[in-house]
This record gives sequence, structure tokens and C-alpha cells, in this order.
Amino acid sequence: MIRFVATVILACGALALSPAFAQTGAPSGPPAQAPPTKPATEPPPGQPSLSDDQDTIEAGKKWLALLDANQAGAAWDVASKQLQSGVTRAKFIADVRQVRKPLGKLSSRTAVKFARAHDLPNAPSGDYAIIEYDAQYANGKHLSEQLVWAIAEGDIWRVAGYFYR
Repeated sequence: MIRFVATVILACGALALSPAFAQTGAPSGPPAQAPPTKPATEPPPGQPSLSDDQDTIEAGKKWLALLDANQAGAAWDVASKQLQSGVTRAKFIADVRQVRKPLGKLSSRTAVKFARAHDLPNAPSGDYAIIEYDAQYANGKHLSEQLVWAIAEGDIWRVAGYFYR
């Protein structure tokens, strides 16, 4: 069963989407900001580079590290207005604590899927990056986490959805 922490609904099939759209800026916003890097070769106009994707994946790990460190409030603070309007800060913190408390200490987190999309179910049109991570915990438990990044005001990437199962 998938539990939703935000009201942005991401159908499982959306993770399999692969259309690429221009990225106008690296994910940012303290502390999930990833430094932009220049690719060794320039991609075709209008296409994100592999380093853009890697920056987004690493920024996602930094955002998730806030949840690992019991700082869900800080993660909510730097999330998009889209996520914030879907769940109150207090509920987000409570839900994250409830799910993560029995997991124990994180052993590893690996990005296993990455996709870009312009349209997602029940979300406004825009530029999105969807990342699925596989998280393993010291007590042997496992969590599949999905982050949805969206372009927010000022062409800044922010987390618009966090989902887990």
C-alpha cells in the first residue's frame, strides 16, 4: 500500500515516463541545494544534461537526509508551495516520524529510477523530475521512496511530492 504524505498524486505509471524537458536551473533551496555543474559536452538545445540529472538525484538525497535526521520540518520548509498546500507542516512532521521511527538508522540509499515529465496526474502542467530511491535500513527494513521535483517560482527546483511504500 502506498502512503501519501502530500496530496500531489503520482500514479505508479508516471515513474515509467521518459520524456525529457528543459531544465532551467539546478534544484535549490537550503539545505537541499546541489551545486550546478557544467557537462563535459553540451546536450542538444532544450535537453537536460546527464549532470543535471545527477545534480537532481544528489539534491534529492540531501532532502531525504533531512528526514533521516528527524528534521522533517526543515524538509517541509524548503519544499514547494505545491507540497506545502497539500499537507500542513505539523501533519507532514507527524507522518514522517510515524513511518520512519520503526525503520532505524539508514544503511544505504540508491536512486533506481529517474524520469522527466511535463504532465502528471492531478498536478498542474510544468517541468517535473521524478526519482525513485531504494533505502535500506540497519535493522533490515526496506523503503521505496519517490520524490517529485517541480520548477517553482523563480525557476527554482523544489520538492513537490514525497511518496513511500
